[in-house]
Amino acid sequence: MACRRGGSNHPFRWLHPGWASGLSLLSLLILMLLLPERLALAREAGEMVSVLGTVEVRREGRWRPVGPGAVLAAGEAVRTGAGSRAAILLANGTQLKLNANSQLELRQVTPRPVGLTPAAARAALQNFLRVLSGEIWVRGGEPLEVQTVPATATIRGTEFNLAVGPGDTARLAVLAGLVEFSNPQGLVLVAANEQAEVAVGTAPRKTVLVEPLDAVQWSLYYPDLASRSQERARLRQDDPASAAYWTEAARRALLQGQVAEARQALDRALARDPQDALAYSLRATIELTQNRKDRAREDAERAVAADPTSPEAYLSLSWVKQAEFDLDGALAAARRAVALDPAHVPALVQESTLLFGMGRLREAVAVAERARALAPDDALVHTIWGFLQLARNRVPDAHLAFREAITRDSTLALPRVGLGLILFRWNETDAAVAELRKATLLEPRVSLYQSYLGKAFYEVKQDAWAEQTLALAKALDPRDPTPWFYDAVRLQSVNQPVAAVENLQKSIELNDHRGVYRSRLLLDEDRAARSATLGRTYNELGFTQLALREGQQSVARDPTNYSARRLLADSHAATPNREVARASELLQAQLLQPLNAAPVSPQLAETKLLIPQGGPLTPSLYEFNPLFVREGLNLWASGVVGNQETWGNELLVSGLTERFSYSIGQFHYQSDGFRPNNDLQNDIYNLFVQTAVTPDFSLQ
Repeated sequence: MACRRGGSNHPFRWLHPGWASGLSLLSLLILMLLLPERLALAREAGEMVSVLGTVEVRREGRWRPVGPGAVLAAGEAVRTGAGSRAAILLANGTQLKLNANSQLELRQVTPRPVGLTPAAARAALQNFLRVLSGEIWVRGGEPLEVQTVPATATIRGTEFNLAVGPGDTARLAVLAGLVEFSNPQGLVLVAANEQAEVAVGTAPRKTVLVEPLDAVQWSLYYPDLASRSQERARLRQDDPASAAYWTEAARRALLQGQVAEARQALDRALARDPQDALAYSLRATIELTQNRKDRAREDAERAVAADPTSPEAYLSLSWVKQAEFDLDGALAAARRAVALDPAHVPALVQESTLLFGMGRLREAVAVAERARALAPDDALVHTIWGFLQLARNRVPDAHLAFREAITRDSTLALPRVGLGLILFRWNETDAAVAELRKATLLEPRVSLYQSYLGKAFYEVKQDAWAEQTLALAKALDPRDPTPWFYDAVRLQSVNQPVAAVENLQKSIELNDHRGVYRSRLLLDEDRAARSATLGRTYNELGFTQLALREGQQSVARDPTNYSARRLLADSHAATPNREVARASELLQAQLLQPLNAAPVSPQLAETKLLIPQGGPLTPSLYEFNPLFVREGLNLWASGVVGNQETWGNELLVSGLTERFSYSIGQFHYQSDGFRPNNDLQNDIYNLFVQTAVTPDFSLQ
């Protein structure tokens, strides 16, 4: 439609001509300022999280090398070279990996809308990818259409692997969810543990997927168990007739995710030398990564029997024993590996990790310092050092260590977890959630990482995403108590105490099956007081006696558990004639607590106040989530009003910094009473400060 200047169709004919021209100029200026940003936001499709080998992006008609952290735009294509892999986090939250010799086009990716539930987000998103060649792994909860030459896969929230083969063929393997696999010749619905194949001109057909994990074994992370000195010695071995040649080929193939090639090389090595300890050790690593613990144990024991002087054999045995929750046996095997080769950096990292998980912090630091001296550029060394610094309340040092680990090796997930925890502490919640999402992308089969991501969603008030992620964590490892505990905290916060009790009881039932990675994250060790949390939930339901029993049982099991002491104090507050016990338990809880932002209530710390039950303070679950406690100020305020000039208020201000926590409280209560000369007034003020001098010594 045309607009004539000064005519009846002019949009500004009712304005003064000078105003109209000025407004038009202002609108044009605003548009010029905002257009580049809007275009950038519209085009951003994802981030390159991890790069192994040669990865390129096609931009402006040219292929350009790309590294971790690069921003990808809609319309661009990504390709990987031989022996290379890439991990990408799309703007809508979808996670995907590219295998070697693959090419993917990001045709359209819609960023995830903020504040919507998963169902509403799915309805709003439009996402299209095109696999031109190779193989991709995808996990996501959003609608996604993945196109290939022979067929199109339409996803409604799932995990799957899609490979495009020679001769325009495609193979789809679904691990979870449901995928519609279709072309003009037909359509099949592929559910979990099913696969489908298709060629151009033929209808897709389904087959049973016998070993679902085999379809995605290339996308898993396989740790290296060789030291630098031994690696240099193997590089001189170039005789294809020797077993050492093929074990080295297997090791390199495994680091590139080429599991089938690694298995073939190991078979050739063992055919030449049936007593090759390194070959058995590498095979144990494969089996353990794919969660076949019995096979892994057999191969690790064969490795030790074949060569009792091999540090790799004892290192693989240590990993197996740790996976079986035998931490003492794992530590003994790791120390044997270090004794055989004092310069074996992976064995030193394993020893330090185990000591750390067993609460022997000083010993762990000493071993880690030896590893740092031997390999100052090693990513795993920086990772364990970062967690040790977190345990010592040296947060900036931990931050630098995690950043360095990610720079050295972008395929590692654990430093992403550590970095996410630090960013939460610094109130950078969006960046923290992003780092935890990247960790679950890099190691998608680790239940504990999903648990932490679910807890992160809970902390940023995205309850639907938290519920979905914690459900995935429960499915990945039904024996891990962590997602059950975090889901109980979530359910309690959304006023579902009965469901919270059920999850807590399940968490307590699974407590002896605590996952192997839990001990590596000492930040929340002994803080997830399951029984104490169950008792607090009983308090919410009005079952005070059950709450007291759970608190007493928790204290009997661990007299130093500050959460259990605080539970007893809060439970006694709701019971007549328990004032002395309440104040005593609260004092013990204060003396035992680590740095946290939970304030000390003025009224709970005093006795003989003659205040009726149902006072202004309601105990909070906040103290049971110290892992995600954020630095800064917190404010609690409450009040009560009644007849007979009865009113009261309580104001609490608390804060947390790197090595200090503090709280300031004020409480006032007054009443004229129920008869003459029965008036009452109480005013209490308190100040509490705590500093962590060392991880084992605090001043209050």
